[in-house]
Amino acid sequence: MEQVKEDLEKLALRVVTLDKGDIPAMGEMLNGLSSLENSAKSIENETVNNIINGLKNYTERLILDQETEISPLETTVTMLQEMCRAIEFGEQYRGDVQAVLKSLGADTDEKDQESTPADDSDAPEQPLALTEEDVQILGDFVVESMENLETIEVNLVNLEENPSEPETINAIFRPFHTIKGVSGFLNLKKINRLSHSTENLLDSARQGEFKINDAIVDTILSSVDTLKKMVTNVETALASDDPNLEGEIDVEPIIQQVESAKKAALDENIPLGERLIEKGQLKDEQLEEGLKKQKQSPEKKIGTIFIEDKVVESKEVISALRDQKRAGITDLQVKVDTKKLDNLIDLTGELVISQSMLRQNSHILRINDQQLNQNFNQLNQIVSSLQKTTMSMRMVPIKATFQKMVRLVRDLARSTGKKVALEMSGEDTEIDRNVVDELYEPMVHMIRNSIDHGLESPAERKTAGKNEKGLVQLRAYHKGGNIIIEIQDDGKGLNKDRILEKAISSGLIDSDAQLTESEIFQLIFQPGFSTAKEITDVSGRGVGMDVVKKGIEKLQGRVDIQSTPKKGTTVVISLPLTLAIIEGMVIRVGKERYIVPTMAILESFKPKKEDYFTVKGKGEMVMARGNLIPLVRLDRLFKIEGDAKDPWDGLVVVVENKEEQRGLLLDELLGQEEIVIKSLGEALKRTKGLAGGAILGDGRVGLILDIGGLFELAEKQTLMEQNGKSAPQKPVVEQTD
Repeated sequence: MEQVKEDLEKLALRVVTLDKGDIPAMGEMLNGLSSLENSAKSIENETVNNIINGLKNYTERLILDQETEISPLETTVTMLQEMCRAIEFGEQYRGDVQAVLKSLGADTDEKDQESTPADDSDAPEQPLALTEEDVQILGDFVVESMENLETIEVNLVNLEENPSEPETINAIFRPFHTIKGVSGFLNLKKINRLSHSTENLLDSARQGEFKINDAIVDTILSSVDTLKKMVTNVETALASDDPNLEGEIDVEPIIQQVESAKKAALDENIPLGERLIEKGQLKDEQLEEGLKKQKQSPEKKIGTIFIEDKVVESKEVISALRDQKRAGITDLQVKVDTKKLDNLIDLTGELVISQSMLRQNSHILRINDQQLNQNFNQLNQIVSSLQKTTMSMRMVPIKATFQKMVRLVRDLARSTGKKVALEMSGEDTEIDRNVVDELYEPMVHMIRNSIDHGLESPAERKTAGKNEKGLVQLRAYHKGGNIIIEIQDDGKGLNKDRILEKAISSGLIDSDAQLTESEIFQLIFQPGFSTAKEITDVSGRGVGMDVVKKGIEKLQGRVDIQSTPKKGTTVVISLPLTLAIIEGMVIRVGKERYIVPTMAILESFKPKKEDYFTVKGKGEMVMARGNLIPLVRLDRLFKIEGDAKDPWDGLVVVVENKEEQRGLLLDELLGQEEIVIKSLGEALKRTKGLAGGAILGDGRVGLILDIGGLFELAEKQTLMEQNGKSAPQKPVVEQTD
């Protein structure tokens, strides 16, 4: 009772200072009500429980802006204080409970519906006419519920590793509680009943009534899968104006599964008594006696029996239960429509361009005014800070994508019969939101291949002297303006000979082709390429790896493979941090300006005449740091007139793509800038060699070079020249191995 009184006093203080629209304060109010709900179980008064439920529901409606008055909260908390005083002194409370419940919007004609969610299972769903506001609220519910369900999945895997961790149990309980509460207000009865049933299961675990086991985790995952389907149905129904929001999914079987799992766990586990014994507050024979009485009165909890028998004081039981209750505080976030965010970023980019154009205006440059220069410097700092801030708003941690892999690994391990551990690092590494959205599918393919083809079976690993449990590692980190994602397994590695054999038999390469190890591994990204001896439900159909490559290249990134026989394989994905802005080197070729991404540049130099060669089958070459590399004439490639007719009259910028290097011949380096990427439009977006456009400081448009596409264009041009369309300018130098 002392804890109940203490919780009520805290609530009374919160209510007095509560203002409508103060969402953080209302969130604290809900946390306080949850604490009161738990402590009130010790007094076992159904009326008190009903009122607390009414308070929670009313507060949640206030948060959803479905109620306007705060006064019922204050009146009800005052009544609860009076009721608890009456209970403490053995008196009968004579206040009008029904009137208070009615003021909270609770149904006073029936017993607590929330505590018996199955009472209306046979009641037919009544389609409701949805208002525009209803549609908006339901849309928010869909987004938030899917986020909550993904959070639950991740924490369930963590819980399976450490089933006694109360923090993780609470982290799973809270999202179910949120889904249950909001779905009840939105009249989504099936979602409400299933989430409530699962929440009860978790609440029993929080109270220490049983320990989490594999069966419990599997049951909760089944509940999550069913809830996902129903939430997806809500989304689909909203899009098609279908009044049947939840679809035809039958939740009864899964609810029965949840109840059966709970009963089985209660029969097997009695951690509360064990904990009290460990603390020296209970004896073995007292626990056995309490369990006998619980069998005679199954509605009573074991803690209540201990208190009634006076073998343990209530504060000691509560203390033992509190060991399982560590409520965390959720960070508050403001959700913004992504269209508004993208528009803000575009406008900021335009501001950066306008500021640069203003600063480079010839009339402004001629003005010699110190105050004007100071104002421009201040403007430049403000615009730069604004740009960084808006770009950071678009950046999100890669954690959400990584967490989705946890469930994938767990399911794949079960379907393949392998033991797999997943280790993740760098989850807080931030990346452009648009990049994250496109990254999921390539990662799924890579992890499937790692588990199905890379990792051996437990027996094979044991024979090879390895741990029976295979290891898949996900890592993310920043490097040189890029984000690097590594997917590494400790399996058997790639078989180079088998890959070559398959590539030759498929006609991908000639039998006498001389390929480096890296080039051999790149063959697995060819469409339809597979060395799997048999097709499985996981992989082996020859699809997937080409999807990975196309997906990564679509994001202006690249994928490389490193593999060691019997030790494992590492896939390295390199991506730009953002698709909206890049660091670029502005170059001039004739009268045209181009931008070369700085991440692709290795060096620049002015070649000497003796450094220039032509090589049979390779075209023009230039010597760079003792190595001959192909020379790409940008003026010929883009059919423009450049100033430098001979390479030694111009500049060469060495660029790299997928371990290949080329020298770009140009006329002038104009300087490095942060470039706001602009689309070339539908008509030009697939143009080879170009990744987009940018408005430069002088107002002119510069084209951003796509280095990978540029290399392909250069190779085609070389082939045309070798067919007689262009004569070599120096004696041919035979290429040596």
